[in-house]
Amino acid sequence: MLKLLNQNVEPELKAYCQKWLCYLSQDSFEQALSLVTVPNNYGARWGEKEIREAVFDYYGNESEFKIENTDIAFCTPEFLQCNDGSYLFGFYFPVNDEITDLTVEFEFSRVKNNQFSATINDIHVL
Repeated sequence: MLKLLNQNVEPELKAYCQKWLCYLSQDSFEQALSLVTVPNNYGARWGEKEIREAVFDYYGNESEFKIENTDIAFCTPEFLQCNDGSYLFGFYFPVNDEITDLTVEFEFSRVKNNQFSATINDIHVL
């Protein structure tokens, strides 16, 4: 569960996503998964298996890869406040010293007051 403290939520969501990216860059998939508090609409929580599959699909093989803890500001971040009070925050996934065409899309849905659940809708090429 994420508790948003400020009226300007975009920097808080960016920091949350940056923390997720940092965990992945350290191969701490379990810690990263702990930030994804609910499954998406398809029942996926985007753990290690799903992330690896998305990267393997992108590169076309099962070669080694390294997720980078690049500042999300350099990953073409996109922020959207939805009509239902939820937020979307997406960015290009930094892997193997490059900003890939893989897009990570987080969704933050209000549970109550300023508490939000976090999910990853998808990791895909637009």
